[in-house]
Amino acid sequence: MIRRALLACALALVLAAPAAAQGLFQQLFPPREALPPRDVPGPPRDFFGAPRPVAPRAPALPKAARLPQVEPPRIEGAPPPYEGEMARLSEILGALHYLRPLCGASAESGRWRGEMEQLLEAEQAGPERRGRMIASFNRGYFTYEQTYRSCTDAAGVAIDRFLGEGARLSRDIATRYSY
Repeated sequence: MIRRALLACALALVLAAPAAAQGLFQQLFPPREALPPRDVPGPPRDFFGAPRPVAPRAPALPKAARLPQVEPPRIEGAPPPYEGEMARLSEILGALHYLRPLCGASAESGRWRGEMEQLLEAEQAGPERRGRMIASFNRGYFTYEQTYRSCTDAAGVAIDRFLGEGARLSRDIATRYSY
């Protein structure tokens, strides 16, 4: 009943003052021409609607000041078939570089590292393969550095075995894969 009375009152007000109702309607729903265009963005605002400061953009550099284009790194092909033997030979050279001076061959302190450098130069490997060979050398060196602090009989046996295996590997690689 109260609803009907309120609805009747509102209808009477609208019918009694159509001009006032029209003004109220236009305030609530303005015509499209009065709205700002949608394609013009307003200033950036934060989450709560407050305007955010806009950082100034850096001026564009002239073409002469821009950095030159860098070519992408060269992709290496498939590793050679003797990759495993070369990794083992590099590891043996690293172990000998540590063990030989430890067991009294102080004259050979840089010999095995020099052999590794010559091997890298002769191989002319790309950066990835070169890095793997150097990692094998370092692995051989650091493995035996952690194991032996002084020359023992076991270190002497390891040196003899490494010299034999290294000679066999280098001979096999040279005869089997040389062209």
